[in-house]
Amino acid sequence: MTHQHPTILSRLSWVALLLGLLCTGLAAWEVKTTSEARAVKDFSFVTDHITTTVKERLTTYALMLRGGAGLFDASAEVTRQEWDQYVSKLQLSQAMSGISGVNFTLQISPAELEQHIAQVRTTGLADYHIWPSGPRDLYTSILFLSPFHARNQKALGYDMFTDPIRHQAMIQARDTGRVSLSGKVDLVIEDAEHRQAGTLMFAPVYQADRALESIAQRRAALIGWVHGAYRMDDFMEGILGDWQAQQQQPINLRIFDGTQVLDETLLYSSHAENRTASPSQFFQEHFLSFNGRPWLLTFDYIHPDQVINYTSTWLTLLMGLLLTSLLFFLMRTLANRRTRTWELAQQLTETVHQREQELKTVLHRLQTIASRVPGMVFEYRLYPDGRGCFPYASAGIKQIYSVTPEQVQEDAAFVFTTMHPDDLAEVERSVQLSADTMALWRHEFRIMLEDGTVRWVFGDSQPHRAEDGSISWYGMMTDITERKQVELALKVANQQTQRFRQALDHVPSCIFMKDTDLRYTYANRATLELLGCNAATLLGSDGIQLLGPTMSAQLRQADREALRGEQSQAEFTFTSPTGRAVNFLDIKTPIYDEADNRIIVGMLGIATDITALKANEQKLEHLAHYDPLTKLPNRLMLADRLHQAMLQADRHQQSLTIIYLDLDGFKQVNDRYGHTAGDHLLTTVAARMKAAIREGDTLARLGGDEFVAILLDIASLDVSMPLLERLLQAAARPVQLGHHRLQVSASLGVTFYPQPETQEPEQLIRQADQAMYQAKLAGKNRYFLFDTAQARYMREHHQSVEHIRVALDGDEFVLHYQPKVNMRTGDVIGVEALIRWQHPEQGLLAPANFLPIIEEHRLAIELGNWVIESALIQILDWQQSGLTLPVSVNIAARHLRQPDFATQLAKLLAKYPSVAPAMLELEVLETSTLGDLAQVSKTLEECRVLGVALSLDDFGTGYSSLTYLKRLPTNIIKVDQSFIRDILEDPEDLAILDGVLSLAKAFGRQVIAEGVETLAHGDSLLRMGCDLAQGYGIARPMPAADIPSWITHWQPAPQWAKIRRLNRNELPLLYAGLEHKAWIKELMLTLQNKHEHWPLFDVNSSHLTRWLTSTPNITPARLAYQHQLYQQTQQLVADIQQYKAGQNPRLTEQLIVLCELCDLLVNELVSCMNDQPI
Repeated sequence: MTHQHPTILSRLSWVALLLGLLCTGLAAWEVKTTSEARAVKDFSFVTDHITTTVKERLTTYALMLRGGAGLFDASAEVTRQEWDQYVSKLQLSQAMSGISGVNFTLQISPAELEQHIAQVRTTGLADYHIWPSGPRDLYTSILFLSPFHARNQKALGYDMFTDPIRHQAMIQARDTGRVSLSGKVDLVIEDAEHRQAGTLMFAPVYQADRALESIAQRRAALIGWVHGAYRMDDFMEGILGDWQAQQQQPINLRIFDGTQVLDETLLYSSHAENRTASPSQFFQEHFLSFNGRPWLLTFDYIHPDQVINYTSTWLTLLMGLLLTSLLFFLMRTLANRRTRTWELAQQLTETVHQREQELKTVLHRLQTIASRVPGMVFEYRLYPDGRGCFPYASAGIKQIYSVTPEQVQEDAAFVFTTMHPDDLAEVERSVQLSADTMALWRHEFRIMLEDGTVRWVFGDSQPHRAEDGSISWYGMMTDITERKQVELALKVANQQTQRFRQALDHVPSCIFMKDTDLRYTYANRATLELLGCNAATLLGSDGIQLLGPTMSAQLRQADREALRGEQSQAEFTFTSPTGRAVNFLDIKTPIYDEADNRIIVGMLGIATDITALKANEQKLEHLAHYDPLTKLPNRLMLADRLHQAMLQADRHQQSLTIIYLDLDGFKQVNDRYGHTAGDHLLTTVAARMKAAIREGDTLARLGGDEFVAILLDIASLDVSMPLLERLLQAAARPVQLGHHRLQVSASLGVTFYPQPETQEPEQLIRQADQAMYQAKLAGKNRYFLFDTAQARYMREHHQSVEHIRVALDGDEFVLHYQPKVNMRTGDVIGVEALIRWQHPEQGLLAPANFLPIIEEHRLAIELGNWVIESALIQILDWQQSGLTLPVSVNIAARHLRQPDFATQLAKLLAKYPSVAPAMLELEVLETSTLGDLAQVSKTLEECRVLGVALSLDDFGTGYSSLTYLKRLPTNIIKVDQSFIRDILEDPEDLAILDGVLSLAKAFGRQVIAEGVETLAHGDSLLRMGCDLAQGYGIARPMPAADIPSWITHWQPAPQWAKIRRLNRNELPLLYAGLEHKAWIKELMLTLQNKHEHWPLFDVNSSHLTRWLTSTPNITPARLAYQHQLYQQTQQLVADIQQYKAGQNPRLTEQLIVLCELCDLLVNELVSCMNDQPI
């Protein structure tokens, strides 16, 4: 037992060494881990900031592009100059970086392409074209570029639809109506030396006032895109700025288009030379999405091993090793010392034991008392030589000084080393003062423990001087750290409160707080000044006496909403004690209890003076709706007024008069006397015209010298005439300016509302504008009424022409073919090409439904060329299948009169060299030659030289001049179907046909009859000597695919081969039968009360009489039989004529007999014609 204690202490020293080394290593590792975590956290903050900045910059650019799209919404037309002015005001070079310019791209249909290029070239861009070239369903063109410098001009006319990446972004913007961002692209403005990765941002531009709810509506309303091109290196340079240079450690930032790290999608790399480095512990990825377009941002340090400062780690390790070593050597020293003193201690043990027993009881009592006292109970002794100690200290000294009572019994120097350096001198001074005066020592001071903790203590003791000159203080020491912290916190809080209140007192807005009883608990200086009171008057009151009952009731409603947990916002007008009316925006929100945020303890209110803002809004509203020069409503206000007036007119069944007024001669005045004189003239005339109309009417200035008036409840021109005259007089009165006498007049265009068709306000103004133009053409200083019927016809005609154009472009036209035959031989001599419109909604349309619409339009030429080329293609197709069949096509008059008709025909024939020109026949309308016979003859002669066949179509519908037959080099005459249709009933048509046949024979022309609808038509034509024919009685027009089959199965009527051609002396037979049937038919119609007069039949001059009296070469018996039938018919008709209808009981019987006699007579005449020649 004697030697065990030092051995245990020696072992404990080694255990302490191991534990110290372990704790030192753990502490150093913890410091290292903390340093690394802090560095990673700081790096994460930096990357979050950069990512947010990139997204904010993209959002800013999107707003800028939206502003550009808004320029198109606000303007009827945006010119290149207006676009440059708008973009220059954006100050791109100062406010934004990386953007090469703000541009506008126009969407163009193939039909608008040529017109668009020609129009742009007239603006000074002579080399303008759309590239890349080639046919497409839709074109786009970069039309406006700003700034318009040499680099950006490379993109002029570029069709971005040809690039899939750009196309996808443009389609997304068009269909969603939102700004879109493209993928990685090579900008067309880049050069090989300074090439950067790029991206584009698109904002769609739609037609104003068009519905945009659906994708289809947005596609239909699209005009184009406002877009910006961004060079990514420049773009990021503007975001990073000097930040990269200020960092001690450079960061490698890379941006990828999409969500994957791929070289082909790399948009930006801040350090391209470090692209292959492996990720460090700082490597981070951030995803950024802009309207559906994702970007991946990766961050890492270039030199991650130089980022973290391990100084604290090494210091911790060093200090731990030092302390562990000191503790180890101390314990080893104590172990050795105790070993040497152990024997001496054993000798004194008995003596000490006795003394300990005596003191044990006293110490126990003192310990019990001291343990109950907060802090420590002590005796501090100061010797004359300045040495101090604590002869006694309770266990509480451990909590205050972190030492045991035994450690300071001999020397109190350690206690003074724990005192705060700033408080040590004051403590020593107070102790010395108490020693000199023997006064109570009371003092507050701070101590610093070894771990750096600072604590406040309070000492209170009574001094006592001993005989040896030493002084002892008996008292207690208390830890007052918590009290001091509370005091300090209260002091800091009070200071912050005072600073916050001072800051709020400098805020111009009224800021106040109320409790749940709506009593003021705080009000800043602005609130007190507004109410004209001090804080003592307002705080604790409800403010009714200051605000008044009406205002208080209005504000209390918002107060109660806030106390219910709702945030309110309202505007109100307050009249201050000085009488000034002030507009406020009042915002109120509830205040929740800090301990339980579900409990509302009051409300916070902020009232901001918006009087100036309201005034500015009113000024802007006035500027937006009124002309600054004349103070009249402008175009925007006019549109609203006209819309409201139309609604009122519809609601009350009233009428409106809309007048478009333009000053005649204003430009001359403005040019001669200057803009000042022009402005004076405008304001004076505007005031006079305003006075000339009624109070409820509207006069607006559109711009320049153009005005529009809306006259309410005026139903007609007669009622409005006095007002129109007054307007003319007001405009024409001279205006005196100094020594100059200025005078203009006015031209007025007038239209009315409502109209038979629904009209928009803009249409009414356009109508009045058109009428005004007519007034100017008529001599000025007058008014002109818009013709709605003519406008409607022109509009419908224009729409019809456009529909036909679309049909031609869309291959909706087809050719049907009607065979032409020789009825006597049965030969098919050719086909006539007849155009048809395969309408997608109305089905197959005949030419009469669309050809008259374009008769005088250039589209007739395009359609005619299409017909000729389609016919040539069909001839070639039939030739290749073994069928040789000539095709005739109709040539419109306008087409034929073109000076280059023959040249164009030659080009088409040359295009199909396998088709012989003679296989194509041109049918020229007789009416086409009217007006310029010489030119038409020359054109037809050129065509004949080319080898094509020519025919004169619809002969008989024009003048049928012999000059035509003589001068026109046609081979065939086609008799119009209107004459052929009635040759079975009308002797005059038969006579015309006889004349045409005689003329054709005289001039050596062939004749073909159109409109052969029945076999009987064919019979008559063959008897007349016309063998060639076409018509429904032979074949209807049919598709080309059906022609070969029809030709294979075609058989002429069997009797046609037997019908002989009549001689001239036999023609009366044909006329007689026709004449007799026509007379009987008229007779029947008269008896049915369908004709008023009895049909006369001149027996002496009739063809039948002439036939019977011409001594025909027939048998006497047959001639007598014909005489008999003729006389019986005449007698029966005479008997019927003696009685009125309804008075003859035998009328029905007589009519039956009459029909039988007529049939017998006609059949007899036909039999004579079929017999051998007479």
